[in-house]
Amino acid sequence: MVNEKSVVEFDPRDLNPQLLILARQSRGLTQNELASKMKVGQGTVSKMEAGLGHPTKEELEDFANVLNYPPHFFTQKRKVIGADISELYHRKHVVVSARTLNKVHACAAIRIMNIEDLLRSWEYNKPELPILPIEDYDGNPEKIGRTVRAVLKLPPGPIVSMTQVIEDCGGIIIKMDMETRHIDGFSRRGDNLPPVFFINQNLLPDRWRWTLAHELAHMVMHTEPSNKDIEDEANRFAGEFLSPAYEIKPQLWELSIPKLAGLKRYWKISIQALLMRAKQLGIIEDWKQRQMFMKLSKAGFRLREPEELDPPAEPPQRIQQMIEFHKTKLGYTDNDLQIALATSIDDIYALYHQGTAHLWEQINDIIEGEQAS
Repeated sequence: MVNEKSVVEFDPRDLNPQLLILARQSRGLTQNELASKMKVGQGTVSKMEAGLGHPTKEELEDFANVLNYPPHFFTQKRKVIGADISELYHRKHVVVSARTLNKVHACAAIRIMNIEDLLRSWEYNKPELPILPIEDYDGNPEKIGRTVRAVLKLPPGPIVSMTQVIEDCGGIIIKMDMETRHIDGFSRRGDNLPPVFFINQNLLPDRWRWTLAHELAHMVMHTEPSNKDIEDEANRFAGEFLSPAYEIKPQLWELSIPKLAGLKRYWKISIQALLMRAKQLGIIEDWKQRQMFMKLSKAGFRLREPEELDPPAEPPQRIQQMIEFHKTKLGYTDNDLQIALATSIDDIYALYHQGTAHLWEQINDIIEGEQAS
C-alpha cells in the first residue's frame, strides 16, 4: 500500500510504555511473540513496557516497523482512556480469550486517541445525550427510555435510524472487527469527548439497532458501577426505547410467526426481541414463548432470521465526515493524516476510508508495475 515516510522527529527517551502495550495488544501479540518478531529476548519487551529503561532509536524503529505504527506514536504524551462500565460488565459475561478482549479494547483506546486528534479542528454544535441516573428514576429503565425519547423529541412509532439518533446527539460510532460474535459492542466516554460507540461490524441490521439502543442505555443511565444486572437494565431500556409499550402492546396479541414477521418489518427489531417484549409486557405465557422459539429453531432462524425481513443498514457517517473535512477543507493529505493521527496509512484506509482500501491497493499495484518496467 502507498505509504509515505513519516518525517516527525522523535526521542526514544520519551517512550510512553502504555502506548507500547496498546500497540502490541492492538496487533494481537503477546510479549513473547513481539520479542520473537524483533529477534530480542522477552525481557527486553517486558522492561520497556514496565518503563524500566529506554530503547535506542533503532530499537524504537524496530517496534514501529513490527507493529506498523509510526515511531512518534510511541512517544506521545497523552492520557489513555481505558474500559468504561459497559466493557467491565461484558468482560464478565462473554466467553472469549483474554487476547481477543485485549486486542479489541486496545484498538478502541487507539481509535479514541484518533478522535481526540480529529476533534481539535472539527467544530459542530449538537445536543448532548442526557444523563439520567437510574437511581433517580426508581430503578426503572423503561421510564428512562420513555423520557429519553421525549427529551430527543422523537415521534411515535419505530425509530427510523438508531445511527442517526446517536450521531444527532453528538455521539460517534466506530465499526470494529471484534473477531468474535460474542461481543456486539461497547461504549466509552471521556473528558471533553463525545460518547463513542464501538459496534461489531458484522452485526445484522436489527442487532445493530438493538446494540446501539443498549449502549445508549449505559451512556444515559449507568454513570457509576452497580451491583445490579446493568445488562438486563440496558436491554429493558432498549426494548422500551425502540418499541414503546403503549404502542406495541396492542399489536402483540395472538402472535404467530407471520404476524411477528410483519411486526419486525415495522418496528425493525428481531422476531426474538419481539417475543421477549411480549413476555416482558405480560402478553404471552412462558410455554407459548418456548413454543415460538422452538418453531424459530426448527426453521433455522435462531441465528439468522430471514434476510428479506432485515431493516435497512445504518452505516455511521460522522467519523467519515471528520476525515473528509480534514482532507477537503483543511487540505490534509493521507501522509498528513498518518502523521497527525500517529497511525499507519494501512489503518487509516482500513478503518476510516470505507470501501476504498482495495482501490488504493490496485493503484499501488499499477504504480509498482510501472516502476518495475
